[in-house]
Amino acid sequence: MIGYVLNGEHEEIPFGELMALLEIFNYNGSVERLKRYVITEDSPAKDVVKRSGYIDEGHRIIFRYNLEEKDINLIDEITNDFINSFKEFIKNKDYPDIDGSKSFAVRVLKLHKDEFTKSIDSLKIEREIGGIIKLKTNAKVNLTKPDILVRVVILENTFFISNVLEMRDREYFQKNRPHLRKYFHPGCMLPKLARAMVNLARVKEGNVVLDPFCGTGGFLIEAGLIGAKLIGCDIDWRMASGTLINLEEYNLLDKVIKVKRLDAKYVKEFLNELNIEKVDAIVTDPPYGISTAKKGEIEKILEILPEVVKENGYFVFAYPKKIELDMKLEGLYKVYIHKGLIRHIHVYKKI
Repeated sequence: MIGYVLNGEHEEIPFGELMALLEIFNYNGSVERLKRYVITEDSPAKDVVKRSGYIDEGHRIIFRYNLEEKDINLIDEITNDFINSFKEFIKNKDYPDIDGSKSFAVRVLKLHKDEFTKSIDSLKIEREIGGIIKLKTNAKVNLTKPDILVRVVILENTFFISNVLEMRDREYFQKNRPHLRKYFHPGCMLPKLARAMVNLARVKEGNVVLDPFCGTGGFLIEAGLIGAKLIGCDIDWRMASGTLINLEEYNLLDKVIKVKRLDAKYVKEFLNELNIEKVDAIVTDPPYGISTAKKGEIEKILEILPEVVKENGYFVFAYPKKIELDMKLEGLYKVYIHKGLIRHIHVYKKI
């Protein structure tokens, strides 16, 4: 079994992204969601987490313990029963992935916050579970840089013991924030959300991805890093040229079909110039802080954009309110920006 830790920054986007990634990697097995922990059969955890924006970790699940009762007055007895149950479970088995040539560490991760969970003695669990694994495998304990990190995941009514297979590259998302790029303009979307939206669009290597309001190129960067072919336009020439500057910084110019200054209402003519009738996906974030007249024009553009999406392709975009399109709405996620702005992330599929 494989377990996925969902990022807690948003309630539903991480799960939506996970389901999209499982589809991208052709997983058709069962899915069980326990709020921020999702259990699947043998899905490709490393590939899923490496591509994700909001999936923090992928695990190989070794042991599952379901609480029969949840009484804070019995917390020591419950903890001891969990430890003893694991000891009995592993008694006649080899512990996966760890042997005498590898080091390991045990760390508790509490994904549910209540008084019962807060009262659980994490250090005791780490020490006791670590002792059982060490006795079983003869592996060395390395608390700073272990070969294998063993996670004890604590949820509301369930404990898991798992080996971490992959962790999300937090450093990438920190070091590649928009203001650190060569060309920056205020209001850019953070790369974590941009990556998630590209994933929600089910973008695969070799797909043609269009951003008709490309801004500084955030979506095209994330799609290009996946291996997609890129088309972008923006009505502001500074944005179009800035997108190319940023794509060059990421060594993605070889993925670019065309980026140019263009009003998005002429996107069909733009694609005709490129001998492209339809694209595999559109991912975009139209400008919000503009006049009512311009907003009406942008909404009309959003209504015509589905015409250039292939059958079974996706149109994923953010907007301050829900927009109804002649496509199948597969997801709608609200992202709070500030008091005056909520982004509605639309995930539409062409059927």
